[in-house]
Amino acid sequence: MNPKVLSIFNNAKIFLSQEELKELALCIDKEFGKPAPKKVKKSNALENWTLESVTEMLIATQFNKKRRA
Repeated sequence: MNPKVLSIFNNAKIFLSQEELKELALCIDKEFGKPAPKKVKKSNALENWTLESVTEMLIATQFNKKRRA
């Protein structure tokens, strides 16, 4: 956190009551909006492979009767 912002926050905690801090937080959220949630990176199929899943994929694709032409 920026040192200037941290100083303001610490002063607000000292001089404001809990209700006033909540009201300030609501005003800040209303003025600037809440930060957008970070996107969760989807795991790549290759990252989570196991021997069984690779075997199942090979059986389904390589030994398909339609492919044996």
